[in-house]
Amino acid sequence: MMKSQNISLILYPIALLCVLITVHILVGTISIPIPSVNAQRDFNTALGISLLTCYFLFALRYIHRKVARNLDKMLEMNRQYQSFYYHRSEISRKFKQHLICSTSIGFIMPIVYMVAEGVIMRINEPEVFFIAVTAIPFWVLTSLFCLQILTNNRYLRTLSKVVERESLSKQISVLQNLLTFGLTTAFTSLFAMAIMPVFWINQPVHVSDLTVIFIFGTSFSLIVLWPMLQLIRRLKSLSQQLIAANEQEITKLIQSADSNKASRKIEELLNEMERYKAPLTRGHAVYLNFCFLPLPFSWLLLSVVEFSFTY
Repeated sequence: MMKSQNISLILYPIALLCVLITVHILVGTISIPIPSVNAQRDFNTALGISLLTCYFLFALRYIHRKVARNLDKMLEMNRQYQSFYYHRSEISRKFKQHLICSTSIGFIMPIVYMVAEGVIMRINEPEVFFIAVTAIPFWVLTSLFCLQILTNNRYLRTLSKVVERESLSKQISVLQNLLTFGLTTAFTSLFAMAIMPVFWINQPVHVSDLTVIFIFGTSFSLIVLWPMLQLIRRLKSLSQQLIAANEQEITKLIQSADSNKASRKIEELLNEMERYKAPLTRGHAVYLNFCFLPLPFSWLLLSVVEFSFTY
């Protein structure tokens, strides 16, 4: 069952990518050799939009699956099984609202782009027309993905406050699961930036372009990662509280009369301290480091691609 779900997760995006690339090849937007500067720009735009559209379709499906798993795990820890479908329906309601908003953006942004780039006068050309048409699902999925990431992260963080009355170990466990989800979505979001240099294949990269990319990349990284940094700070505080509370309890147990019972309890408390002394697991650290890799890696890859085009 899980294997078929994993296959379906990537099957639809790959199928969509094949359809988009085939359409652009038939129309002539994607063709080699590239005869002119305009053709190169059309080639880059068609390829970049196709890749990002399919990536965001995959990312949306992947994030939705992660949200469902984390919601189920969080409610299980809170012993609130009966409220799973309520929270799932709330997330679905938000998704419908975001879909309406994203559809509006999807139809508006291609027009704005063509006016800004000065290609609106070339709309009668098949290449430009099909780029404009395929840009609609691109903007729909891009805006939908961004809205879903921000809303789902916020919703799960709000829901995590329900465990504030639970034991410190349970709070830490819930927040660690939430941090895993948050870092996964952050990496998934930032990896989309690795595809962006495709738009500059064999095109001059101006200082203004780099400035916009840097500002956008920094802003987006802060929006995505800042809540995770706050969550790490909260985890560190809870970990320190747990260690202090357990040390006090151990001191009392050492002074107690029942040594056999005390020794078992002390062993449990020491194991708990060992388990939760580090707020970040190795997996968290790996994901956090991965979040900073996509953008520099993408520009290195662009250099390799341009070199292959030149020679």
